[in-house]
Amino acid sequence: MINRAETLIILRYLKPKNKDGFLRVISNFSFVGITLGVATLIIVMSVMNGFRIDLLDKLLGYQPHISFQSKGKYDVEKNNIINLGVKNNFKISDINLVNNSEALILTKNKNFGIFIKSFSESEIKNTYFLKNSIAKGKITSEGIGIGLELASKLSLNVGDNLTLLSNNTDTTPFGILPKQFNYKIDFIFNTGMYEFDSNFLISTLDQSKFFSNKENEIEIRINNPDNSIKFTNILKNKYEDRIIYSWVDNNKTFFDALKVERNVMFIILTLIIIVAAFNIIAVLTILIKNKSKEISILRSIGFKKKSILKIFLFTGTTIGTLGTVLGVIFGILISYYLENIRLFLNKYFNINIFPSEIYFLNELPSHINYESILVISIFSILVTFAASLLPALSASKLDPIKNLKNE
Repeated sequence: MINRAETLIILRYLKPKNKDGFLRVISNFSFVGITLGVATLIIVMSVMNGFRIDLLDKLLGYQPHISFQSKGKYDVEKNNIINLGVKNNFKISDINLVNNSEALILTKNKNFGIFIKSFSESEIKNTYFLKNSIAKGKITSEGIGIGLELASKLSLNVGDNLTLLSNNTDTTPFGILPKQFNYKIDFIFNTGMYEFDSNFLISTLDQSKFFSNKENEIEIRINNPDNSIKFTNILKNKYEDRIIYSWVDNNKTFFDALKVERNVMFIILTLIIIVAAFNIIAVLTILIKNKSKEISILRSIGFKKKSILKIFLFTGTTIGTLGTVLGVIFGILISYYLENIRLFLNKYFNINIFPSEIYFLNELPSHINYESILVISIFSILVTFAASLLPALSASKLDPIKNLKNE
């Protein structure tokens, strides 16, 4: 592809002589600009990926991946869903019959609005968020479970009674009044998820019949939550008469905003690479101007236009490729040790990046996505290739006779 003579000339042009000081400076700026652009893009994308994963862990800790409206034949529906998952290569990790409702807790000191998740007695002990999460007491068919944070807020403990004011109503001589139910707290759970532990009660489906008028749902969790939309669409095509939705539908506005922000950041940061690529155009243009005599001599001794084109095209692309490789190395290293860098800056320079009291983060999240890095690298090399092409074409079209005559 490139012969030895062309390689020697490319290497010579990549190392400008001392008399070409201005050319050396611009060349270095181009190299550093591409390196910083690629590294910055990788770091920012890694942090945003980390935020997304951290957020998903918190949201999906107590949310199902897919909710499926049940028509009362749970065992049949459950088997059909599992078989449909196997047929389409979706591995189902958890499936439960659930009733989701709301109520108002009435205590001597405080009233508090809460959500209630009700499970069948056979499944309640093995639900995805109650496994190994019972802090006190034990699950029974008659009592109710309360989150540790909620119990602390309401000063409740195992064995205490609480009154629930439900959405169901009774007609009395005094008008229509909401129904009240008294329950004993049998267990306190601590999942480690603040939102869940401070806003939810757990009961059985038999109990939910008294305070809830909502239909039961089948909650499905699969191994990869990112595939939830695909499996949801398959279920919708199979069961057109059911209400079926995924966690993405529940949080659509938020995740759409997060996706837009990620795309905008990508576009803005790629401008750094594009600006650096324009420097490559300047480098090659000045190089061609300074070396016009040499180009004419090369043409006169037998170098073809194609060879001149390759020399300048590979000179510019090499600057971009080396800058990209170094940027990838720096980007991955900084992304990997980002939390250590944050702690170092905080300890020795008192620079507090992402303070936990404002952003509710104990550490700066970072997740390196190698597919994104590959896309960034290819984009960077293609941009530098495109930037090198125009000056290279200009060099290949120089008239050797006219240039030597002018000299």
